[in-house]
Amino acid sequence: MITCNLQLATSHQQLAMNDFHWQVDEDDGPAPWGDGGRRHGRNPYFWFLTICLLMLLVGGWAAVRWRLHRTQEQLRQQVQAALDLEQTAVHQGDGDLFFSLQATDPAWFAAQLSPDNVARAVAGRQATKVAPVGEMLWANISWTTGETGESYQHIAFFQQVNGRLLHTATDPTYWGRNFRLETGWGYLDYMEVDAVWAEEIANFVGVVIGETCTAGCMAGPRPLTLALTPDWSDTAVPDRLHIPSPRLLALDAAGQPADLFYAELRRRLQNHLTPTTIRFAVPPDIAQIADYETAAAAFTLRYPHIRVEIVPLSDPTPIELLAFDGAAFPPTEEMLASGQILDLTDYTRSDPDFAPGDFYEQIWQGGEWHGRTWFLPYAAEMPVLFYDKAAYRRAQYPEPSPRWTWDEMHRDMLITSKPFAADQPTWGFLDPGNDVLFSYAYNWENDCHEPAAVRCERPLTDTAVSAALTWYQNMAGQRGQMPNLTEIPDRERENILLNWQSARRRAVIWVDSPRRYEFQRLLAPLGVTLFPGSNQFDGMTPLHVYGHFITQQAENPRAAWEWLRFLSFAPPRAQFRLIPARPSVAESSGYWQILPRELGNPMRIAFPFARPVKLAEQRYFTEEQVTAVLSGGATPKQAARLVPALVWFGVSGKQ
Repeated sequence: MITCNLQLATSHQQLAMNDFHWQVDEDDGPAPWGDGGRRHGRNPYFWFLTICLLMLLVGGWAAVRWRLHRTQEQLRQQVQAALDLEQTAVHQGDGDLFFSLQATDPAWFAAQLSPDNVARAVAGRQATKVAPVGEMLWANISWTTGETGESYQHIAFFQQVNGRLLHTATDPTYWGRNFRLETGWGYLDYMEVDAVWAEEIANFVGVVIGETCTAGCMAGPRPLTLALTPDWSDTAVPDRLHIPSPRLLALDAAGQPADLFYAELRRRLQNHLTPTTIRFAVPPDIAQIADYETAAAAFTLRYPHIRVEIVPLSDPTPIELLAFDGAAFPPTEEMLASGQILDLTDYTRSDPDFAPGDFYEQIWQGGEWHGRTWFLPYAAEMPVLFYDKAAYRRAQYPEPSPRWTWDEMHRDMLITSKPFAADQPTWGFLDPGNDVLFSYAYNWENDCHEPAAVRCERPLTDTAVSAALTWYQNMAGQRGQMPNLTEIPDRERENILLNWQSARRRAVIWVDSPRRYEFQRLLAPLGVTLFPGSNQFDGMTPLHVYGHFITQQAENPRAAWEWLRFLSFAPPRAQFRLIPARPSVAESSGYWQILPRELGNPMRIAFPFARPVKLAEQRYFTEEQVTAVLSGGATPKQAARLVPALVWFGVSGKQ
């Protein structure tokens, strides 16, 4: 019997990834003739029938092979069309188009933003062979680097779903079983398909370790486990390194592990074995610089092989941040989409010393984007509403309750601003930022019944944004309600709380930071309350999450991760009133206990209903949107769609 199997690789022998391997299952020998069997050797009809049968078999075999070749060529053309479309999408910075061609997998999504994968897509890849395996396609892909002109190849997987071809991360059936090779330096973990190179790679690792430690490595290398992975995952498990299989990373034109693979393997080994320095950018605030330098000194005492250099930066651009291994600035969505930030998810899930469950859920989600963790939350600022008690007394009106509604706040604004003199420009409400807009949008038609708002996972929609802008439009510039801040010069707007809410308050209710509580309380009688809600749901306070990230250009990402993990256990400076990201840190520092009672009680009530302003939501309620609405240049519905186009893959997006 003749069978046809595509063997891209086996555990016993290496085959070029574009070869078809034909196998013939042979019987042990001809069946013995029976004693009474008739011999037809001289019967002309027997030979005629035999020849006809053989001709039919050969013709059928040729037809099947031709059809198989034609099918494979058609599939190759389909894969090539998908690769060409991916290249076009990357050149145009069109993330929507590019990811519409990918399988829905957050880890695969993140891997596509890595500089190496983007460079492949830009270079232009060629599908040389494609074979169907069930609903999957295994494709051999080649590309040429622009720097050296070298040709490389790798395996790629596609899935046929409802008539569509989707680029997917892997196919488990391709890789076979897991194997482990014990060596003099430790263990090599690999998949069955890579067994042909196991000894070669193990020997290379031994040579690199010997060369590195001869020149000087950390005190005696401990047994190491190196894994050739069937995907792009990483790990933070001590003394374990991951690197994608050479079939994913790069094979040369002959189908052998390429120099690109060995160069990357050498880099990861040397990072693991040698001391390193992390350059870390921080804000120029003197107190923060002192805190980070103190933390860096404590960190180096615990990890002597890692030195941290603290570099203050004032309003750095994304390009400036790329010169550092990491930074204490929240990344923008544009930085993520352009592939400048390292995905931290695998580190958070694999590090045995990280304690991922020790985070406030509503703070943790502030570091997520497209289902992955991109910056490690450190703390969060939760704005509050201050109100002038004297204004309520003059109006002889009861102070707001913790669970008031937006209609009730509007009524308070109108009533409490009336007793003031007509020549005093007093407002019922003031927000120098966009917190009230986020709060209104989060609360819009919210019917969540969870005990914590963050568990509702209700995305911010254009409809909710439009509703918030409509509410703002109806009040801004109306006497006794809210000022139109777009008419105020930028420099004055930056200090509006200091200028308007100090010696003489010009607003009865205003959004402010908890850190200014004592200052405002000393000026005049002060009350603290929560953002309003609705009859169905309590108010939702926007959380501004602060944290740290690692750049894609980091020399030693694992060492940078050790530093970020260390920082996540450090308490923020008490004077800033930032909520620690970890409950354990909040408890050990006494964060909730040392808050003044009048401030702490409202904050404790509001925190379970607080929601992070996520990375993808920071493009809403910009000055451009608000100005367009208040100037009449756009309706709220139109302004809700005035979000800046993302820059994907480092290329300007569609205009």
